[in-house]
Amino acid sequence: MEHPPIRFLMTAVVQEQDVDMATRALSILNVPVFHLASTGGFLGRRNATLLVGLPEGLEEQALNALQKSCRQ
Repeated sequence: MEHPPIRFLMTAVVQEQDVDMATRALSILNVPVFHLASTGGFLGRRNATLLVGLPEGLEEQALNALQKSCRQ
């Protein structure tokens, strides 16, 4: 599957249990996501850093997808 040209790189830190839902929500938008395992500073909880390649015009949609698929 070919992706449109990437114009922006968004970094999102999400809880580890939200990684699958977040990457699925972003894949619906047809944007590439790279997952890096990491550990959070607060209480040492495991989290994930997602690097999201965004084409022009999808910034708001990607942010909404992450907000809906991740716990606050």
